[in-house]
Amino acid sequence: MERRGFDDKTATEPRKPPPLPVQVPRRNFEGLFVHALKPTGSFAQSLRDIGYDMEASQEYYPLVVWRAALGVARRYACVGQPPEAANRVLGHRYVEGFAQTLVGRIFATAAPLLGTERCLTRLPTYLRAGREDMKMLLEPVQAGEWRIRVVDPDPLPDFVAGVVEGVLLRTKVLPQVEVLERQTAGYALRVRWTGA
Repeated sequence: MERRGFDDKTATEPRKPPPLPVQVPRRNFEGLFVHALKPTGSFAQSLRDIGYDMEASQEYYPLVVWRAALGVARRYACVGQPPEAANRVLGHRYVEGFAQTLVGRIFATAAPLLGTERCLTRLPTYLRAGREDMKMLLEPVQAGEWRIRVVDPDPLPDFVAGVVEGVLLRTKVLPQVEVLERQTAGYALRVRWTGA
C-alpha cells in the first residue's frame, strides 16, 4: 500500500481563505463629507448612488466605495481641476474635516505642541487607522526634509500628499510635498517645510 505524507510533493496543502476586502472606516467619510464638504442636492444623491448615505452611515465601507466617493467629490467640489490637483485639494479638505471630529480636535490642538517631525512620525499610525492595507515608511533626509515611501495596493499619491501637507500646516510650518515616484503598488513623496 502506498502512503502519502507531508514530504510527498503531490499532497495538497490546505487552502487559505481569500483575503477580506479592504474596509474604510466611517470616520474617513465623515471627516471629508460631513464636516468639510457638506454635500447637498445632486452631490449628496451621487454619493448615495455609489453606496454612501450620510443619513444612514455604516461603521465600515468597502474601499471601492471610498474611491468612488472621492471621484464624486472631485466632480462636485473640484470642478475643472485635473485629477491630481483635485485629489491634493481633497486631501487638504479631509484634514480640515477630520480636525472637526472628536479625535481630530485632540490632534489639531496637539499638533503645534508636538512639532513637525513628531507629527510626521505619527503619520504611519494615522494612515493605518484609515486603511489597514497601507504601510508608510519615513526617512529623514536633512533638516526640513523627509522622504516618505508608501506601500499601497490601490495608490492615490496626490490625495495622501494633500493629507500630509494639511497635517503639517497644523504644526505652523509651510510644507511642500512632492510626488517623486508613482508605481502600481505604491509611491514616494518628498516632504519639505520651512518655518511659518
